[in-house]
Amino acid sequence: MMTPLRIVTAALGALVGLACGNAPAPSIVLVSIDSLRADRLGCYGAERDTSPAIDALAAEGVRFDAAIAPTSWTLPSHVTLLTGLTIPAHRVNQPGRRIDAGRRLLAEHLRAQEYRTAAFVSAPFLHRAYGFDRGFELYENFQSVREAQVPPSREAHGGSHEDETAPLVVDAAVKWLDQRPVGKEPWFLFVHLWDVHHDFLPPAPYDTLFDPDYSGSLDPRGFDQNDAIAPDMPVRDLEYLRALYDGEIRWLDHHLERLFQAIREREPEERVIVALVSDHGDEFFEHGMKGHMHNLHEESVRVPWILRAPRDVGPGAISGVVGLEDVAPTLLGLAGQPPMPEATGRNLAAFLRRGDPVYGTVLMNLNQLVGLRGPGWKVILDGSTQAAVYYDLSSDPHEKRLLDARSVAPGKLELLQARLRAEREHGDALSWEGSSDVPLDDETKSRLRALGYVEEDDSF
Repeated sequence: MMTPLRIVTAALGALVGLACGNAPAPSIVLVSIDSLRADRLGCYGAERDTSPAIDALAAEGVRFDAAIAPTSWTLPSHVTLLTGLTIPAHRVNQPGRRIDAGRRLLAEHLRAQEYRTAAFVSAPFLHRAYGFDRGFELYENFQSVREAQVPPSREAHGGSHEDETAPLVVDAAVKWLDQRPVGKEPWFLFVHLWDVHHDFLPPAPYDTLFDPDYSGSLDPRGFDQNDAIAPDMPVRDLEYLRALYDGEIRWLDHHLERLFQAIREREPEERVIVALVSDHGDEFFEHGMKGHMHNLHEESVRVPWILRAPRDVGPGAISGVVGLEDVAPTLLGLAGQPPMPEATGRNLAAFLRRGDPVYGTVLMNLNQLVGLRGPGWKVILDGSTQAAVYYDLSSDPHEKRLLDARSVAPGKLELLQARLRAEREHGDALSWEGSSDVPLDDETKSRLRALGYVEEDDSF
């Protein structure tokens, strides 16, 4: 049975009191896993044993059951994660946009509090040209293990879709941890892991772990352009594809356990805050599409957020709707650090102690979809057609019944419009100092095009 919210609230309140005392500031680990759906993890109800290390982390801490990404693709989700700003406020919602020079990132904020900082990442959209490296003393973006083993002339997918970067990223993070003096200085470690992102090609034995009896002929490579991966594909092939996705999760979980073990061996548990999130999910034709970046359905935006903090936080589950914009303010609150003054996200430590109502989180996508996800409901407005739809998630969790928001829930639509205005006005009030253009090198542009994020004639 899950710990009631009021018990978790009391524990968080006790933790904040400890953090504000004379004890040294705790260190912070933030792990972001690309393309990871919440419902494919054991701690979120998956039947397969995909995530023993992640499940163990959840058993020690707090699991947010309705954590919602602000969109269904990597770049704007990570800007939100690391600035505490929603997309209407930070306005990075196109592949050619970058974080404004006037927006302070979590790493910059912690460096000002004398934290040592490092990031080990593994995706084209985490390129330093987008501004993510600001505040990090060390910022490394890793290439593929496979890319180093094939001729550079190989054209298919630019290597990105077939990347196996988890071993490299975790090795580098552990090496950096080895260099930290225990108990002498607080540090912030950001780790981004790409491997769950398609193509789904887990190494042995994870490639057959969850579907050892498959005897079909599906080749999962070239996911985006693969005509065999289609809404009318045979059910047995779709089952195999999902088993490969789960195999990727288990492969990644293996390397996460190495990271968690390294942290346990180097720092007292009560001195490290660990948060694990995802930037978005993935679709397997639940609504006729594959992959991500297309819409704002739950399979695309409901993500894991697991938090283990020092002392006695949890174990427990929190059902209220939270967003990735709440992660940075909450980590700062738990660590007893000053808040980021520009952030629109909430410090959930203080939020839970006060017992405030949950107002939901704003969603946006590339194709002019905007939405508001509240407790048990969602409203989405198409900015190009002005059509507005409503989902009653309490009775229809898989979003099969599309309702007209203007007739069924006009108040929810008005709430969405009011929230959008407020978030945009917040963005207007911030000082905009830097260029929005992204100075990417040709290799990174090629990788983004190979991933299907930009067209051949798109400029940066």
